[in-house]
Amino acid sequence: MVIEIIQREIPTRGIGYLILRDCPEDRLDEGLKKGMERLKKAGAKQVLATSLPDGEPFHTGPVGIWRLTHVHDILRLERPLPAEKPELRLNLRSPKRGQEEALYLDLVNRAFREVPNASTQRSSDLRRQNHRYSLAYQGDKLVGAYELDLSEQVPELVTLAVEPDLWRQGLGRSLLRAALDSLGSKTPSCFLRVSSANPAALALYESEGFAQTGVVSSWFEVV
Repeated sequence: MVIEIIQREIPTRGIGYLILRDCPEDRLDEGLKKGMERLKKAGAKQVLATSLPDGEPFHTGPVGIWRLTHVHDILRLERPLPAEKPELRLNLRSPKRGQEEALYLDLVNRAFREVPNASTQRSSDLRRQNHRYSLAYQGDKLVGAYELDLSEQVPELVTLAVEPDLWRQGLGRSLLRAALDSLGSKTPSCFLRVSSANPAALALYESEGFAQTGVVSSWFEVV
C-alpha cells in the first residue's frame, strides 16, 4: 500500500487530497487513518480521497470509523481531429512573464474556483516543458485562456477557462475550437479530463464530439 498526501490546496481552498494505491480492502481503515491524521494536522477542512488503480474497493458508506461519500469522477474524453473552425474570431497569444502571466493565473483560478479537484495555478505551473499556454482576446478584451500538453502523440487539453463574467455567451465553444485548431491538421486526436461535477463543461465537450473513454478516478469525501 502506498499513501499519497496532497496538501497543495489546503492554504487556498482548505482541501486536502488522499490517494491510496494498491490498498487491499482489509487495510483501507489503516490507510484512511494515516492519511486523515496527516491532512488534518496540516489544516485541511475537507478531505477528498481516491483509491487507485481502478477497481480498488472505495465505496459510499462506512469504512471503520470513517464515512465515505462519493463526490465526483474524473472522466477521460477524446475526439479525433481536425476540429470545426471557431465561431468567433479570437486572437491567441502566449502570456509574457509579468502582467500577462498574472492575468492568465487570475482568470484560470477564478473560472475553476468551485470545481472539485481543481488545482490552484501558480506562476511555477507555467514553466512545464512541452506545454502551450495561451490567452484569448476578442478585440482588446481578455475572454479566456487554455493550456495544452504536447508531450505525447495525442495531446491533452489540460485547461480551458472562460472569464466567468462572460459565461453562457458561446465563448467556451469558440475557445475550445480555437485550441483544437491550433494543434494543426497532422494531430490525430486530442483528449482531456473533466469532472463529472462540472456538467456545463462536460456538456460542451460532448457536444463538440468528445466521447468518454474511461474513468480516471472516483473521489469520496471522508469524514
